[in-house]
Amino acid sequence: MRNYLWRHPGHLFWILLAYLPWLGGMSVPLTGDQKVYLSTALEMRQQGSWLKPLLFGEASYYKPPFQYWATLVSWKIFGFNLFATLLPSVLCVVLIAWLLGEIALLLGERRWFVNAGLWFAAALGTMTYGTTAQMEIYLCFFYAASWWAGLKFLSRRNDRNEIRNWAWIFLAFGLAGLSALVKSPLYSVFWVLSFVSYLLVSGEWLLFRQRNLYLALLSGMGIGLAWYLTILKVDGAHFWADYAMRETWEKKGGNQGTLGSIWGALFYFCIPFTLLILPSLRAILRGRRTGGLMRFILCWSWPAALFFSFYPYRIKPYLFLLVPALAVLVDWGYFRVGRTLMFRLVMGFTGLVMFIALSGLALILQRAELVPIWIISGMVVTGVITLICASKNWMRGFVLCALAAVFFIRVGAVQIGEADLKPLRDAVAGHPAAAVGMLDQDNGIWHEIGLLSVAIEKPMVRLHTVDEVSKFIADGGIVALNDEQAGDFDETIGNQVEVLKPGQTLKFQAWPRLKGRTKFPYRMLIEKGKRGVPDFDQLIHREFKILSL
Repeated sequence: MRNYLWRHPGHLFWILLAYLPWLGGMSVPLTGDQKVYLSTALEMRQQGSWLKPLLFGEASYYKPPFQYWATLVSWKIFGFNLFATLLPSVLCVVLIAWLLGEIALLLGERRWFVNAGLWFAAALGTMTYGTTAQMEIYLCFFYAASWWAGLKFLSRRNDRNEIRNWAWIFLAFGLAGLSALVKSPLYSVFWVLSFVSYLLVSGEWLLFRQRNLYLALLSGMGIGLAWYLTILKVDGAHFWADYAMRETWEKKGGNQGTLGSIWGALFYFCIPFTLLILPSLRAILRGRRTGGLMRFILCWSWPAALFFSFYPYRIKPYLFLLVPALAVLVDWGYFRVGRTLMFRLVMGFTGLVMFIALSGLALILQRAELVPIWIISGMVVTGVITLICASKNWMRGFVLCALAAVFFIRVGAVQIGEADLKPLRDAVAGHPAAAVGMLDQDNGIWHEIGLLSVAIEKPMVRLHTVDEVSKFIADGGIVALNDEQAGDFDETIGNQVEVLKPGQTLKFQAWPRLKGRTKFPYRMLIEKGKRGVPDFDQLIHREFKILSL
């Protein structure tokens, strides 16, 4: 049993151990897009819509529906809560880790040498997108699953293709087609280009004379386009204006991103194995035999890398799709050149950086008094053990320490997020039968009403005017206002509620919330602690208010 947990697929246990605990707790938001995705899924749930994504009471084609479907199915099975909301993303992390192990085996690695899934799960990018309701992790899953099915088809060579099971190639193209429903058909095209290029450079020329290959391609196209064609038929004008034009053509001017920003984000996503990519590449450039692994990595990567390097609309998550392939590369590199001086130096330096980063983060959290001491101690101990494992070149110990770091960072973020949410939770617990609402005068696409709804396990009502807020409170509801709204409207709301409910007193409860962006006083905090920083709480918090009778 002990040896099984060190090898693929037994080591998936450690990934579950790092990602599942405290999954149902409110975390410090690591990304912003999940707000609009959850608000859309919430309205689809309320209206019983599965075909059309809904937002602000009308069809919204900001993105295709797969993310919403996954969320709705999980809510149906596990209930309307944060655990169910985030569980599909965590399951994708585990499945991708398993798929990477299987891909490595298909490329000729011995089972003892297969740890690519651990490297992927330990990456910061995976922690970010694997614990949020985001689409990037689904894209990686379908991409990896399509590659796995394609390699299963190719795993037994025969010039006449007599012993190859064509079901695998149909599955591969079908999964690639499904990926069109996650963000865009562009990602399906990426996979087709990558796999076709792999066939070409692998000398699989005879496959292009097989009718089944083209039938598989057509079946994948049919799967990927089915929803788009249906929507074009039932709501074509709206879909064309909202998705086909706004989300594709109108983005051609981009957000003025740079080549450095998108590739720099990839290096961040790969932490802690970013630097370990270098000695692995160096070994390949010096002629080390890879058994087709480098061919696979290049074919996996080149469509997305080339497109997003030249397409002017560049945002950071786009190259996260390359992280699984780089995890396979680093895993190969350790067992081939792990004993070389360069690899050991890079490994040791990475361990030192992780020790400093974890210790520094623990110190800041301790001085700010934001998390319990056991989390701080866990970060420090993890940093020390990471440094020891890196200096001794103990790869599996190093990766498990990286997963432990993921665990403590996650749990720390949940502790902070739960403290941030506590006043609203307490208000709802004090009035369990009351409806809960938030004021959103502008129909803000990034409004957090969907995220907060699943956090308190109760759908919140979007209110559009001050009059609606006053009537909602008069009817026994609870309303949350942000700091600007509270400053502008609390007196007006109080007067209106007094007219609607004579003799009733409107209660105002403070709800301090962490600011999304603020200049954090790291240096002063480390030197003097929380109590030594003037107005520390006001510096990091916004003053929301919770209104009720």
